[in-house]
Amino acid sequence: MSWWREVLQAGFRLFPWPTEPGLRTVGQPDASSPVLLTGNYDLTVRRLMHALKGQDAWVVVAPSGGINVWCAAAGGHLSTHQVVTALKTCGVADRVQHRRVILPQLAATGALALDVFRRCRWKVTFGPVRLEDLPAYLEAGEKTDAMRRVQFGMRERLEMAAAWAVPIGLLLGGLTLLLRPGWALPVVAAVAAMAVAVFTVYDRLGRARRLVLAAAGVASALVATLLAGGGTAAIVVAIGLPLLLTAILTFDYEGSTPTEGGSHFEERRWRIAFDPERCDGVYRCWEVCPEACFEKLEAERKVEHAHDERCIRCGACVVQCPKDALFFEDAEGTRIEPEVIRRFKLNLLGQRSVDAS
Repeated sequence: MSWWREVLQAGFRLFPWPTEPGLRTVGQPDASSPVLLTGNYDLTVRRLMHALKGQDAWVVVAPSGGINVWCAAAGGHLSTHQVVTALKTCGVADRVQHRRVILPQLAATGALALDVFRRCRWKVTFGPVRLEDLPAYLEAGEKTDAMRRVQFGMRERLEMAAAWAVPIGLLLGGLTLLLRPGWALPVVAAVAAMAVAVFTVYDRLGRARRLVLAAAGVASALVATLLAGGGTAAIVVAIGLPLLLTAILTFDYEGSTPTEGGSHFEERRWRIAFDPERCDGVYRCWEVCPEACFEKLEAERKVEHAHDERCIRCGACVVQCPKDALFFEDAEGTRIEPEVIRRFKLNLLGQRSVDAS
């Protein structure tokens, strides 16, 4: 794995980074080897190939605009159309005797398993959330509860901090370098410190978390400035910079995490409603929910939406249910049918306005 590309993509992962779509091989795959499909976000493809080391597998890279799987699927860039097109054109059908393809679980908001089967006769299974779990999943042939739930651990938090700190640091540090060269390094350090604070402790600060973060940032910057002997101009910057960074970094903090719906997501106040009469125990919702909100009721061949408090309204369960037993509903009882969620995807402002049909 190229270390320089890893470093660059860690700092600029908020931007599309496409790689060539097509068919790749891992090890010495044959006609019975598993087929996995992902989007053409370069970082994901490289990490997928690395995670599969020691396996024999086919990897289909579908065009997703160079965007990561979850964002591409939610935004209509990795939908049924891209999956079907990739499977039909990459040549994998001539290399294997089966028609089973494993998609990333987080592609479930965009790629519809039933439609993929109808259009090209490939049976879709959604794999684990984390690439590190792929070898165990391939060996067992099924997911454990831990494999199907998104985590936001310290590694993921620091990666998001770097993704925000690098472009903001370059912008503010570059401007400062032109105007006040001696202040550039402290400004970059302040950006890095605030980004780390936001993505490691911000969600644990309670309801007034934005105010607490801004006050802590200002206090820290003032202490550092006074200890360094800064004058009036430096004190003004020490007050203003943390406030500016707090506004930028927390503007859509929720949308930068996998555990909260975006703050501008128009459906965040809606809830998932469930019609048990329609449920036939297919368990597709259980398979694709990134927060493991569903529990199986094996004896009744039904599911239960047991953990509504975890739900981030991604809609994966709604679009994958073959019986239309799940749908969105607001506080007034207004209902959005599954077909609308399947057709329209989210724009960058969290509005369902992108027609992916």
